[in-house]
Amino acid sequence: MTIAPWAEWLPDLSDFRTAGSPLIKNCVPITASSYGPMPTAIPHSTNTLGERCQGSYTIKAADNTVYLFAGDHVKLYMLPPSATDFVDVTGATGPYNTPSPVSGGHWSMTSYGARVIATNGADPPQTILLPVGATPQFADLSADAPVARYVAVVKDFLMFGWTIDPVDGSQPQRVWWSSINSPASWPTPGSTPALQTQSDFQDLQQTDLGQITGLVSGFAPGSDVVIFCERGIWTASYTSLPLIFNFKVAQGAAGSTAPLSIVQSFAKDNTGAIRPVVYYLTEHGFAAFDGNTSFPIGAQKFDREFYNQVDDAHIANVQGIRDPRTRIVMWGFPTPGSEGMLTKLLVYNWELGRATISELERVDHYIEWLTTGAYGVVHDLDHIDSFGDLDTITPSFDDPFWSGNAAARVSFFLPDHRLNIAGGPPMAPTLDTGEIQPVEGRRAWVQNTRPLHDGGAATIAIGHRERQTDPVTWEPAVAINQIGECPQRCTGRYLRFRFQMPAGQNFTTLDGIDVQLRPEATRR
Repeated sequence: MTIAPWAEWLPDLSDFRTAGSPLIKNCVPITASSYGPMPTAIPHSTNTLGERCQGSYTIKAADNTVYLFAGDHVKLYMLPPSATDFVDVTGATGPYNTPSPVSGGHWSMTSYGARVIATNGADPPQTILLPVGATPQFADLSADAPVARYVAVVKDFLMFGWTIDPVDGSQPQRVWWSSINSPASWPTPGSTPALQTQSDFQDLQQTDLGQITGLVSGFAPGSDVVIFCERGIWTASYTSLPLIFNFKVAQGAAGSTAPLSIVQSFAKDNTGAIRPVVYYLTEHGFAAFDGNTSFPIGAQKFDREFYNQVDDAHIANVQGIRDPRTRIVMWGFPTPGSEGMLTKLLVYNWELGRATISELERVDHYIEWLTTGAYGVVHDLDHIDSFGDLDTITPSFDDPFWSGNAAARVSFFLPDHRLNIAGGPPMAPTLDTGEIQPVEGRRAWVQNTRPLHDGGAATIAIGHRERQTDPVTWEPAVAINQIGECPQRCTGRYLRFRFQMPAGQNFTTLDGIDVQLRPEATRR
């Protein structure tokens, strides 16, 4: 008998006689029949931020140089082109008062041409122009611009969401946009200069969708910006004067209370066509919004398991990113006791519709900020000691990271506030089969197992029980021998198999397990 390929991770379903697996951990879905390695983090910056990272943004300037910006509670930092040292670029308004990261407080960043804009919901919006001068420093965007939690570029406007101003105070349902083609111009709404430059605001209070939790622009056909709220979604399209923007509610679309979970990426529909969507966490589970409708991606798969593990008190810290090098979207989420730090990763392959989970078991491996970064540093043999020796160095030398080609890749800020990149040795994968009864109505004798993988050291363990009401008993794991087998001597009525590899063991694919068994004799 052969058990191959590995099944889809479906922890929300019953373990017995389902098409899925209850546990696929520390690996990533790469095909409909196999899983690949989940890389660990590699330190990149030679220094650290002063406090816990609360925001990050990468931009390539007109001269192809790459800048990476990051922010913490009180400062903004820049990683200059071809450098690995962060520079403090806090403006005169600083030190800033970014809300606590434990409550989900963060910097929202974007760019308008060569201008980078950063907002944190507490201080005046900050901006810096590229290329930077000899003493780079952020500055207030405009004395007239409102404080805002969220920022996006929409058509030829800079738009803020959830604004605060001296006249109306905090307006969690307001979007406010700049003068057309002038992100630093914010005339008084309703004034003649505002009408002439099409600057205005809109309060989204016609329906009870709650506070604004995010802005995403430039992806949805027929909509120029999607405005996420706690209990629903608004879309807006530019119409010029007199309305400027036409707002409408996306009927039936769930909202999100986890602003950082919103990720712009793609989806593959039933026809095989690829279309842009935004993934996000709703109160029911993970979903995707295509500009018109919202559809679930984790229902009857992993939504219930996610909510069993996440720390509900820090749901605002659930953070998602898109891996620009693969078909992967991943969400880091906190578990109870982690104080909002990201201790687990939900990894979703949107092309396959499959997910896995990864566990960051060491406290010093917890993630304080999950992001993507582009790196333009060209490394030579005199400056690679921090990445390991020639036998263990990661990423491998054929990775474009070493050529400084500014390719974006998954990045992390760990608890020491240092910037890391993904590309280190693989995590330790664990893959379980679903529970089966190999011989209908009888017990089975397992004689041999053989893992189907292209790595080295590995083990296979067998779990068994006689009744569905019994707990699963796991036999000791058997290591792979010189002929690629894990010999077994185990009997049972209901069986499951667990494959494991040690951390740091290089491999490319995990394809399944060959199992040799025979029916056990019966008594009359």
